Amino acid sequence: MKKYLLVIIAIIAFMVAGTENASAQTSKVYISTGSSAVAYHKSKDCSYLSRTKEENIKNISLSSAKDLGRKPCGRCYSELKKANEAKKAEKTATAKKTATKKAEPVEETKTTAKKKTTTAKKTTKKKAEEPVEEAKTTAKKKTTTAKKTTKKAAETEEKAAEKKTTKAKKTTKKAAETEEKAAEKKTTTAKKKTTTAKKTTTKKAADDEEKATTKKATTKKKTTATKKSATKKSVSKKDVDKAA
Repeated sequence: MKKYLLVIIAIIAFMVAGTENASAQTSKVYISTGSSAVAYHKSKDCSYLSRTKEENIKNISLSSAKDLGRKPCGRCYSELKKANEAKKAEKTATAKKTATKKAEPVEETKTTAKKKTTTAKKTTKKKAEEPVEEAKTTAKKKTTTAKKTTKKAAETEEKAAEKKTTKAKKTTKKAAETEEKAAEKKTTTAKKKTTTAKKTTTKKAADDEEKATTKKATTKKKTTATKKSATKKSVSKKDVDKAA
């Protein structure tokens, strides 16, 4: 596995190097034609070339500059070197990742096989456990149902008892209210009768007294009339006697 990865990395590194050489053949750089010039420059705007006359600045290929023994300008290529190194490191990392990814199918196959074996074991275990679990679940459900039924029956009985008690209380209360009303009615009737009797007695007594008074007055009148009549007769007799 490791040997396979190293071979892939080596091939990629070789390809990168070949690409860099081809780039060197086509890349253009700037040099000074002065006798003291020793470097090649990436840009014509490099400050080291600012003191060189325009006619002494030449644009040639990178490979030609290297053939002349020129070295890269420290100012122009310091950042480029860093960028190239970072790019190279990135390419190497990418190559490693690619190699690892290519080698993954074997590991993936192993993992898949392991997963399948684990799944098969779980399925077998589940199939073996299912009847037992199902029996347990069924028994549990039956127990729960029985408990619920018993609880429901108890609640129904309790509600019926409460209903009966409430009904009995209402009946007792109604009977008491009816009895109370009957007693009140009797009392009221008795009071009315007593009041009526009192009124009748009082009226009768008054009537009797009035009748007695009237009778007395009538008797008195009669007596007075009789007396007057007797007196009158007596006077008349006296008058007769006198005349005789």
